[in-house]
Amino acid sequence: MSYIVLARKYRPQTFADVYAQEHITEVLQNAILSKRIAHAYLFTGPRGVGKTSMARILAKSLNCVEGPTITPCNKCHNCVEIAAGISADVIEIDGASNTGVDDIRELQRELLYAPSQSLYKIYIIDEVHMLSKNAFNALLKTLEEPPDNVIFIFATTEPFKVLPTIISRCQRYDFKRIPMDAIIKRVGIIMQEENIEIDAESLHLIANKADGSLRDALSLADQVISYCGNRVTIDKVREIFGLIPTQIYCNIMKLIHSKNNAGLLEEMQYIFEGGADLQEFINSWLEFLRIVLLIKIGMSPEEVTSEEYPAYDEIAGLFSQENLLYMMSMLMQTRSELRSSGNPYLIFELVLIKLCKLDEMENLGEIIARLKSQTVSKIAPQTAPEISPKSNIVSANVEKKPVPAKSVESDIIEKKELNQENLAEHWSKIVARVIQVGRIAGLALEESSYQVSDGFKIIIQLSSKSQLDAVQGKKGDIEQIIGDYFQTQPRLELELMSSSTPEVINIPRKTLEDLKKMDENLARYIEITDSKLIS
Repeated sequence: MSYIVLARKYRPQTFADVYAQEHITEVLQNAILSKRIAHAYLFTGPRGVGKTSMARILAKSLNCVEGPTITPCNKCHNCVEIAAGISADVIEIDGASNTGVDDIRELQRELLYAPSQSLYKIYIIDEVHMLSKNAFNALLKTLEEPPDNVIFIFATTEPFKVLPTIISRCQRYDFKRIPMDAIIKRVGIIMQEENIEIDAESLHLIANKADGSLRDALSLADQVISYCGNRVTIDKVREIFGLIPTQIYCNIMKLIHSKNNAGLLEEMQYIFEGGADLQEFINSWLEFLRIVLLIKIGMSPEEVTSEEYPAYDEIAGLFSQENLLYMMSMLMQTRSELRSSGNPYLIFELVLIKLCKLDEMENLGEIIARLKSQTVSKIAPQTAPEISPKSNIVSANVEKKPVPAKSVESDIIEKKELNQENLAEHWSKIVARVIQVGRIAGLALEESSYQVSDGFKIIIQLSSKSQLDAVQGKKGDIEQIIGDYFQTQPRLELELMSSSTPEVINIPRKTLEDLKKMDENLARYIEITDSKLIS
């Protein structure tokens, strides 16, 4: 007898054999026990999670000689034929090969004939989303009111491609990805039955690469057995799958942390000379960084064995969350660029050199904040900010929206009577404080003329409409600032000078060299990133 692959040899034959789909098996068993059998079912979910196997088990449960039953005997001629896929009453159709209207019409003609030796005539259509729109429409009426002894079971990995009118006529069941623990347990049991010696790390690696598909896991196990024989070791498993050991990625991260460009490039050359694929290497590196990031934020990924945790913990301690996120972003961008590149290894080497300069990359938001604080210090020197000894950057905490009423000056000023002389005495201080609230409004006041009227009104004349609008927007704040200096709370009246002429505002332009002189850290950032000033 020819060899049968593990995925076929150990295909589930009863509801109890189905792994990690209890939310579906319980519903179907209850439906059979209560004789509430639907005329159409839709099984959806990822590949290799048991959709077609569940359809066959349901068919056996309904057409077993002892049935309908939730425990088919798997011995009667109906069960044997259904398991082998040769039953005359359980027809399995490949949706990808029967996509047209003519195929559906042929199926409809067959519905007129009663089942030959079973209770139900069951149609299992796999990959049903491959049917054309016309084929779906031709199936609608039949699907809604099929003959009493006909049941449809549809299976698909892409339910969003199935017409809503079809889905609404079916009972839909969504299959889940098989958890890693369940895959490890199942593959381990099968290896014992096959008398194969395998270590826990190899089982873990097979389950991880299967990505939630038990069928993929068994196919990988077949491949491993063919290469390793009766004794499977982790080293040989890595050779088969082309996987790079976790320790290699740990070494790479340490070289990045130590800024060892030469050592990093040599390590990569050694890896690629061993036959590693560049795209696969980046994907595996991203998965490694994902696990490090999860550990960094306090999670315990199920993909990591207890022996691997110390290595991941060590790397998590070397890098911040921001650096890990930046590295992942760089690698994802590089992965997309490599697909259209004529020299992918050159691009990848440049990225590696950039990653070695992580500590030289500064947060752009912090640079902008420092520039803003430096600007404020030049406009309002009377605040006397503290200067950092290492640089000329202002280190005082300047609030984004200072509240004028809480000014330090207002606590030590003796309030005077509001008149023209006293207002002129304090006007420069008032303008300086207004600039902190709104720079344009403060500069407009600096160029305005003012006059005290009736002991409580201040008439301010401005030379342009734009200045008038700027001061109007901060009118409440200006009144509050002036009120700190006088016994009477003033009321502002804004006027436009009649002789005003259209103003021309000359905004001084700064060059890239001017920006470099403002801050040595900004200068270093511009040089590293090769920034350009866009006018």
